[in-house]
Amino acid sequence: QWYQRRVLFYCMKQWYQRRVRGPKAELVKRSQTAIYENMKIRELVIENNELKCALAEYQETVEIIMSKYRGQMAAFMTLSRNQEEPVVSNNEQVLQEYVEKMTDLLAISDEAVKRDEKMDHDIDQELARLRYENKYLRDCLKIGQNFGSIDRN
Repeated sequence: QWYQRRVLFYCMKQWYQRRVRGPKAELVKRSQTAIYENMKIRELVIENNELKCALAEYQETVEIIMSKYRGQMAAFMTLSRNQEEPVVSNNEQVLQEYVEKMTDLLAISDEAVKRDEKMDHDIDQELARLRYENKYLRDCLKIGQNFGSIDRN
């Protein structure tokens, strides 16, 4: 009987320790999870606030740009109402001047390309001539060395 009580006591003690440890471990795990989630929530709140500030700044910038654009368009519309046809003819004249300048620039660039290609061609011809002359002179030197008229040193 004493032995049975002792075994029963031991079993109850083991059961109680498992029961106490189990929920404690579960509570610790839940606590750690909650701490991690709270930390992430704080980071997200901070990021959210930063994004709200950036959005507000962006909207202010867009408003400033749009107000300046509206002012310029109003001034342009007022100006275009006051000057009917001369603006168009002036633009055509400016456009014609730009076309003439572009034509001149194209002609100049074409001439530069032609000169560059001619120079490359001339250099290639001179190089080929010098290689041929060098080969001819080496052959002459070899012939002279073979027949003893030129010293090999």
